[in-house]
Amino acid sequence: MITGVNGARLAATVLLVRDTPLGLEVYVQERVSEMPTFPNTTVFPGGGVDERDLGDSAGIDTARWSKQLGMPPEIAHGIVMAAVREVFEETGVLLARDREGLMVECTRAFDQERQALESKALSFSEFLKRHEFTLAPELLRPFARWVGPEGAEVQFDAFSFVAQLPPGQSCQGDTREASSTGWFAPSVLLGGWRTGLLRLVVPTWAQLKVLSMYSSVAELNNLLQDPDMTPIIGDPRDNPWFNEYFSHIDHPERF
Repeated sequence: MITGVNGARLAATVLLVRDTPLGLEVYVQERVSEMPTFPNTTVFPGGGVDERDLGDSAGIDTARWSKQLGMPPEIAHGIVMAAVREVFEETGVLLARDREGLMVECTRAFDQERQALESKALSFSEFLKRHEFTLAPELLRPFARWVGPEGAEVQFDAFSFVAQLPPGQSCQGDTREASSTGWFAPSVLLGGWRTGLLRLVVPTWAQLKVLSMYSSVAELNNLLQDPDMTPIIGDPRDNPWFNEYFSHIDHPERF
């Protein structure tokens, strides 16, 4: 297992966003009740960094990402690789270019390979080589880094990224990990949390709160020109910005 702060498991999550006539929307999924971590919780696509994510460069500028994420080059490579792999496995959205250098548009032809990736029967590097794809990691923008509290059953050191939905692609809600999926305005999701219709862990709540302040992807991207990737460790109960979350007794879930 690849670890980060305090031995926490390294992970990556991706906030897929898009512009609509009514404003910015983000893609989320509600995890099935059988999931060992965060069951019945609304989350962004993502998961743990796998040893095989540390392989070939696949178009990743490791020096640049090492500086942006504050991690050694090989680990930074793995985090970026995991982010692109996880969002592809869970949504069908592929942040990659074909041999001509054009963004991949339709991904439905890869459904069986997505299943093989999810079951670990196929590595992401093998998939990319098979189709002569290279990643388009510049579409990812670092957003935040959260480290779960010590003593948690599973502690994650999770890097989150924002990515705009590529033209011609759409999200597919056919992952076995989710009972429901969809695009929503961040304010709608926060409203559902306040009324008890959905469950959120602290990082998801915090990132939705930030997203709710922006009306377009362009405005959000301006915020992410120079993101602060200093890890937020544990439950930030002493920070007034989180008062609403921790005072909401119906939703005491911890990261």
